[in-house]
Amino acid sequence: MTDELRERLARLDPMHSAVPTESATTPSSRQLLEEIMSTSSTEPIEAKPRPKKNPWYLGAAAALVVVVGAAIALSGGTDGDPVASTPPLTLDAGAEDPMAMCIQFSVEELAKVPLAFEGTVTSVEGETVTLDVGEWFKGGEASQVVLNAPAGMEALIGGIPFEQGGQYLITAYDGTVNYCGFSGPSTPEMRSAFEQAFGS
Repeated sequence: MTDELRERLARLDPMHSAVPTESATTPSSRQLLEEIMSTSSTEPIEAKPRPKKNPWYLGAAAALVVVVGAAIALSGGTDGDPVASTPPLTLDAGAEDPMAMCIQFSVEELAKVPLAFEGTVTSVEGETVTLDVGEWFKGGEASQVVLNAPAGMEALIGGIPFEQGGQYLITAYDGTVNYCGFSGPSTPEMRSAFEQAFGS
């Protein structure tokens, strides 16, 4: 090694010249050199998870599906698809006991019935009367009610002669139509009583 090279190295070496040094040929220097040479200088590279791709058009497509689904639900389905509806409610329009006495009609007693609605008769076929419900006052949600009306029930006290196209206010208890003034043609007076009883 030339003197010039030693001078350059000395200028680059931050260690003070007074610090004792050990020859590279000593056993301890050779052992240190062996350890340095056998030690890997590279650290294992951890695999980083790749960022998930989320192109804008995937988000837009998902939003479109939600909007279309909501529109179909609100419109009742696509063209040609049947719209789900509540099945018709069936009531017995006959009287279990023709000799039973009537309770005197009052708004207070009317308010106690569990089922009340206003409907329009759409068909009268034999002993079957079908009504389209215009308004539920209490106890139901079906859009149509079917009454099993045995022949001769009109002769009962308060019996109702159902006619196609007629509007009726009907109450029922335990699946049977109430008579004695609690059901009948929809007159202004009767509708007023229903509105008082059920708060409509």
